[in-house]
Amino acid sequence: MNTSKTHLLIGFVTASFVLQAYAEKVLIRSPKPYDKIVNEVQKQGGTVTHQFKYINAIAADVPDATLKTIRAQLPAGAVTKDVEVNAPTVPTDPRGNPLLVEDAADSVAALSGAALQAQAAADPNAYLINNANLNLGAIHGGGVFGQGMRVAVIDSGIRPGFPHIDLDGSVIGGEDFVGDPLGWINSGNNGHGTFVAGMISANVVFTFGTASVFRNAVLAECPGCFLNPPTSTQIPMVGSAPLSSIYALRVFPPSGGTPSSVVIAAMEKVLQLRENFDNGDPETQNPDGSFNALNIAVCNMSLGGPTLYAGRDLEDQLTQAFEQRDVVLVVSAGNAGPSGTTGGGPGTGPGAVTVGASSTAIHERILRDLQFGLGVGPLYRPFSGTQTAFFSSRGPTADGRTDPDVVANGFASFGQGFGGLASINIGSGTSFSAPSVAGVAAVLRQASPGSTGRQVRNALIQTANPALIQDDSGPQDRGRGHVDAGAALALLASGGASDAPGLPGGNNKNVKVNLLQGAGIKSYEGKVTRSATGLKPGERFETYYRVTPNTIAVVVVLSGFTHGPVQNQLFGDDILLAIHSAKTSAIGEGDYAEFPPPFPFVTSGTFVVNNPEEGLMRVTLNGDWTNAGEVGATVTIFSLEESLPQKTLKSKIADGGFHVLPFKVPAGAASLSAVISWTGDWASYPANDIDLFLIDPLSNPNFDGATLNAPERVEVANPPAGDWLALILGYSVNTKGGDKYELRLAVDGKVLK
Repeated sequence: MNTSKTHLLIGFVTASFVLQAYAEKVLIRSPKPYDKIVNEVQKQGGTVTHQFKYINAIAADVPDATLKTIRAQLPAGAVTKDVEVNAPTVPTDPRGNPLLVEDAADSVAALSGAALQAQAAADPNAYLINNANLNLGAIHGGGVFGQGMRVAVIDSGIRPGFPHIDLDGSVIGGEDFVGDPLGWINSGNNGHGTFVAGMISANVVFTFGTASVFRNAVLAECPGCFLNPPTSTQIPMVGSAPLSSIYALRVFPPSGGTPSSVVIAAMEKVLQLRENFDNGDPETQNPDGSFNALNIAVCNMSLGGPTLYAGRDLEDQLTQAFEQRDVVLVVSAGNAGPSGTTGGGPGTGPGAVTVGASSTAIHERILRDLQFGLGVGPLYRPFSGTQTAFFSSRGPTADGRTDPDVVANGFASFGQGFGGLASINIGSGTSFSAPSVAGVAAVLRQASPGSTGRQVRNALIQTANPALIQDDSGPQDRGRGHVDAGAALALLASGGASDAPGLPGGNNKNVKVNLLQGAGIKSYEGKVTRSATGLKPGERFETYYRVTPNTIAVVVVLSGFTHGPVQNQLFGDDILLAIHSAKTSAIGEGDYAEFPPPFPFVTSGTFVVNNPEEGLMRVTLNGDWTNAGEVGATVTIFSLEESLPQKTLKSKIADGGFHVLPFKVPAGAASLSAVISWTGDWASYPANDIDLFLIDPLSNPNFDGATLNAPERVEVANPPAGDWLALILGYSVNTKGGDKYELRLAVDGKVLK
C-alpha cells in the first residue's frame, strides 16, 4: 500500500467531514433562470437566501465541503464570499480624540416651508453649519426644498421621536432586512441611519441657553450662524432637502455588520419599488410601514465594504441598474483615508455618485472648542482653508478611475440620532457628507423634473468646484471638487448635463497598469528615495510601492523635515505618516501599519513593516491637517527579502480547488506558523482569494487564514502534537488555468518539507 496516498486520502476524508459542519455564506454568479443552480445548492445541503433580479446572481449558505461540487457547474470566479459589510462608525482622529460629541438643547421647534424660504433668502450664513459651501441658498430661497421627492436611505433604520425629522413627519415608511425583533423603526436601532436621514431632511431650530458649551463654541467660531442675533441662541438644523420624504431600509443591526447579500437585497428593493411605480402601481402603504410601489428619486448609502473587483463586482454592477431605473444613487466614499485606493463597494461602482468628506475650519474649530474649551479651536486648526478630511477614502480605484467623484463637508456635522431625544450630536465621516449630496440631488430633481437621473448625477460631478478645497488636494482626494447645487441646476437648465452612464475603468490584469493608464500614477519597487516640498496642511504626497514575493519587511525612513516660520502652537508642525497595506479596497478605517506613539505624527524616524502583504503598498506623507504652515520631508523605502526562501509546497490551484496536505507537529513545539502566498495577489485585477485552513489532531479547525489577506498567515502557539492537516482552498480564482501558490509550514522556525 502507498502510505503517502493513504494518509492523503484519510486527510481528505477528515477535512471533508470537518468542513461539512460549517456553512459558508457565498454569492454565486449565474445566468437566469436560476433553477439549475438553485437545485444543485439544495441538493448539496445548502440554502438559497436570495435570488437577485437586477444582477445575475444568487446568495446561499453552503457547506464548505460541497462547494467544489457546486463550482464544477460554474465558470472560474463565479463563487465569492458573501463578505460582511461593517456597520458604519464615526471615526476617531489619529490623536485618539472622538469625532462624535453630544450636547443638550433647551427646546426645539419645526421650521415651516415659509420660514425655511425666508431664512434662505435673508440669512444665508445659517447654512454654514450643515450646508456649508453647497450653494443651496438661491434654490431654497426660491421655495425648492425637495417637496414630493422620495429619498431611500439604506442604513441602520430609524430611532423614532427625534424632532429634527419627526416634527414634520419626514420619514414616510420603511422596511427591515435584518430579521431581528426590532424592525426598521425602533429606539433600540443604531442611531447612524437617523443622523443620516437628518442630513437630508432635517428642518428644525434648536434653542440653547447662554451657558451652553455648544452655543458658545458656535458663537465664537461662526457668529452669523444664529437666527436671532444679537441674543444668538437659536441655531437651525436644516438638511439639504428639508421637505423631502425619507424611506428607510434597515440593513444593520444595533451592533456589528451585515452580509453583502443583505445590502444587495435592499438595493434591489429600491429598484423594484421604483419599477412598480413606473409600471402604474399605486403608492399603497402596508401595515408594517413598507410600500409596494414608490417613486424613489434618490437613494443614499452611507456604507461600504471590501471589493476584489472594483467597478465590476456585484454591488458595483448594481449601481448601473440605478441609472437604468432613473434613481440617483449617492454613496459614501468611506473613512479609510488618507492613503490612496481605499474606497469600498458600492462606492467604487460606476453608476454611483461617490462622495468624500471635506473639512471646513469653522466646523473643526467648533468641535475642538466643544471638546477642549473655548478658544482652543483656532489653535488646534490654525489653517483656515477647507481641506479634504484626513479620514476620507481616496482614489483611484483598482481599475484606474478617479474616486471619489465629489466632496461635501463631512467633518463635525450637526445632527441627531446617537444620544437622547433632546440632545444634539456633532459627528464626522463620509457617512454624513453623502446624504448632504443626496439631498442636493433631491432638490435638483424637483427643480428640473425633465432631467434624467443620469443627468442629475453627471451635473453634480461636472459642476463640482475644486477651488473650494484649499489644501492643494488633487482629483484622487476631492474628485471633481465640492458640490455646487446652483451650478448643477444651471447646467441642467441649459441642457448641458451629459446623459451618459458611468462606466468601469481599465480591465488590465495588473493594478499597476490600470493606475498608470487611468490615473497617471507610477509605482516603484526596490530602493526608492523621494522628496516632498511645500505640503500644505492636509495635502498628501504618496508613493505606491511594490511589495514582491518573499519580502519579509519594508523599511520606511523619513528624514530632512522642514517647516515654515509659524507652527501649530499646541503640537508644532509635522508629517502625518500613513503606511497602508497592499489591499486595494476599504477595510473599515483602512489597513494601516501600527507603530507606537508618537506615530503617526512624526518629523523623522525609521519605520519597519514586518510581513507585509504582497502588492502595491501605499506610503503616504501628509502635511498634518493641524499644521500652521507648509512642510517637507524626504522618504526612502526599501525591502528586506528572505535570503534563501524555503517552502513546504509549491503547487497550482484552480477556482474551487481543494488541496490537502498532512503534516506532523512534534511534542513540545512552542509555535506553528503557516503562510500561503500566490501570484494573483492584491497587485492583480481582480485579486484572487485563496484560503488556508488548519485542522489539529483533535479535528478542531482554525480559520485564521480564511480572510482577504494576501498572503494568508496562521500562527498557533503551543500547538498540540500529532497529525495536522493544511487545507488550501481556491476560493475565488479568476486566473485562467488556476493560480500558482507557495505554502510554508514551520514549527519553531524550522520549515517542514
